[in-house]
Amino acid sequence: MSIQDPDTCCFLSSSREHPIHLWDAYSGKVRCSYTIIDHRDEIVGPNALTFNLDGSRIYCGYKNMIKIFDLDRPGRDGQDIKTTPSRKSKEGQKGIISCLAFNPDRSGLYAAGSYSQTIGLYDESNNELCSILQGTENESIGDIIQVQFSRDGKYLFSSSRKDNYIRCWDIRNTGNILYKLERNGNTNQRLSFDLDNTGSFLVTGSLDGKMIVYDLVNLDSKGSPRKVLDRLAHDDAVSAMSIHPTLPLIASCSGQRKFKLINGDISENDQNQNITSDNSLKIWRAKGDYAWCYYSAEGEIVIHPVTNIEGEENTSKEYSFDNQGTIDISNEISLNANISMVEEQINNSNIVSDNGSDNYIMTYVKFI
Repeated sequence: MSIQDPDTCCFLSSSREHPIHLWDAYSGKVRCSYTIIDHRDEIVGPNALTFNLDGSRIYCGYKNMIKIFDLDRPGRDGQDIKTTPSRKSKEGQKGIISCLAFNPDRSGLYAAGSYSQTIGLYDESNNELCSILQGTENESIGDIIQVQFSRDGKYLFSSSRKDNYIRCWDIRNTGNILYKLERNGNTNQRLSFDLDNTGSFLVTGSLDGKMIVYDLVNLDSKGSPRKVLDRLAHDDAVSAMSIHPTLPLIASCSGQRKFKLINGDISENDQNQNITSDNSLKIWRAKGDYAWCYYSAEGEIVIHPVTNIEGEENTSKEYSFDNQGTIDISNEISLNANISMVEEQINNSNIVSDNGSDNYIMTYVKFI
């Protein structure tokens, strides 16, 4: 999605027994619809929905099936990918496909979580099942409700309903669980988590209204991520968390269904409990700073925020240009001045790029 290209500013929505709608993010109008028809000739709403990485296709998950639509071909025409040969077969991945995620390393690998307590890894080029991740006899992983790859594509995070852990899988060779991140998730409701753009932090909500942040880089003595933040964010279950892709902002929303019971079904203990509803959206600002990631061959400086959840202040940043030297920049200098300083020092240097042109590439960045 790019604001400079309005055609890419769109999003998908789905609901039970209704077609998938593609919405224009600017006008708020439906651009087109995609329809899934089952064997009874009835409209089915998908249980999972996502774009592929380049946004050219829509992937939908439902029972024993993944359906793929071309974005430029709305309607009913789509490709059906069976996750199991037949209903009675023990091969493949069975059950309702409840969540989908693509590997950001552009290897063509995508993950599909299922309510049958399995995670299937598929190849986008042929949509064939490559591997299945599942629990053991001693430990069940529960019904999968979310899967998300790490930024480097080497690990996969998953969460389940009625389960208090987010699991990290090593998908390079072993497919084993590396560690588990604890949260209060003993509910059938989906409680989502998110990773920041650097892959350093994981943020998640919990059933008791807390916002929890784990440091995935600086591990504790046991080799597990450290919990750097555990605070009350809402007065109800925190159902979704999302980190801004470029700014140090975190969004959280809360709420869950509250059922009214008949008086005869209410015990004395239940009557004494105060039922609290909090259906709200909050935006949080994370303490952090900016760091340059690279200096492109076209002469453009690209910056990304490096969030510091713990609020620790940094006194300097070190940037190495092709191992030819460093540029130290103080935090007291404004962001625009920093960019000007870097450009001036690059222009006055004798660094030669790999292709011999006048454009320079920053090949290594160290953030102190």
